[in-house]
Amino acid sequence: MRVLSQAAFVLHARPYRETSLILEIFSHDHGRLGAIAKGARNPKSRQRALLLPFTPLLLSWSGKGELALLTGVEAVGPARELSGQNRYAAYYLNELILRLLHRHDAHPELFDCYAATLAKLHDDDSIQDGLRIFEKRLLAGIGYAMILDHDTVSGQPLEPERLYQYLPERGPELSTNNRMTGHCLLGRSMLELDREHFSSARSRHEARRLTRFLIDKQTVERSLRSRQVFHQVISAVDLPTT
Repeated sequence: MRVLSQAAFVLHARPYRETSLILEIFSHDHGRLGAIAKGARNPKSRQRALLLPFTPLLLSWSGKGELALLTGVEAVGPARELSGQNRYAAYYLNELILRLLHRHDAHPELFDCYAATLAKLHDDDSIQDGLRIFEKRLLAGIGYAMILDHDTVSGQPLEPERLYQYLPERGPELSTNNRMTGHCLLGRSMLELDREHFSSARSRHEARRLTRFLIDKQTVERSLRSRQVFHQVISAVDLPTT
């Protein structure tokens, strides 16, 4: 199989033999895949400066096994650096994709969301809002779409000022004092996450706790390393991924 000029990002790279790299790639039409970039670590290689995380690329490759062979790299506009919390947030996005998406499963809408979220991080927009939207859409993409608009017991629309518990297996249910088995939050926080627009710090905080709660259910075997690093390096600030 030959793929030409596919919109893609490098999620991770590691050395392979003396001068090559093994890449984890997220592409628009082919999802996540692995590829060998022969000679990419050679100081004279043009690819060396291009195969970096967060850089929009057009990639070409051949082969359909576990590792394809990279045959072409072209930058889509100039590379832009991320720094500080925004860089850690972008690494968090990459780790989510690597941990939760299967190879060769196409997710074009999620790819577009990933590219848009990186652009927001480049422009220093709200870190938390972008991450919440991406987490929500990622969960939907892997078959765990959240129910965010109605009580799954009564079928009634969520009331903004009522407290609900969110059960991973069922969704939101009106909270009662004698039965607290899920993750609790206001109806307003779920409604605003559903609309992908937050009006208050409380809504952002509760939406963050909910998406983390549900993502942790999918990564129970191993905690997310990017989140651990975030805690260690920027422990004094309100982290967007926790």
